[in-house]
Amino acid sequence: MRFIVVGDTHGQIQPVLEELKNMPADGLFFTGDHYLDGLKIARELALDFYGVTGNCDRGVTGPHELTLEFLNNRIYLCHGHLYGVKNTLQNLYYRSLEVGAGAVVFGHTHSPFCEQIDGIWFINPGSPTRPRFNSPKTYILLELEDLSIKAGIIEINN
Repeated sequence: MRFIVVGDTHGQIQPVLEELKNMPADGLFFTGDHYLDGLKIARELALDFYGVTGNCDRGVTGPHELTLEFLNNRIYLCHGHLYGVKNTLQNLYYRSLEVGAGAVVFGHTHSPFCEQIDGIWFINPGSPTRPRFNSPKTYILLELEDLSIKAGIIEINN
């Protein structure tokens, strides 16, 4: 299964739609900050939607976190602001242990990150519209097979 991972779009979905329109995928993981953008992207691309709200989604109804399972892989999805991810991944690491996740998908920093820490994938798509700290515009392509997770950062060139 292939999933597009995107977040922190902040109301600017047109460049995202242009980039993703030909990307074959089974679903979209949206890491928050303009949750409704994620819904629109998934609808436009006819993808299953799995998304969470972030700190900029005031007044929007949606989950703050999701624990999902695909092909014997448990994925924990959150925005990250409630775990202080701009300063450390330690709190998020302990939450991943609590839920038994093999991968944590989060946003909030607007900087891409894709590494394994103690056997757990930490995956942040960055931002396709408002990157920070000299990061490029990015999203993640996440591929799941039975008990196998592969993730890669994709740069947007427009």
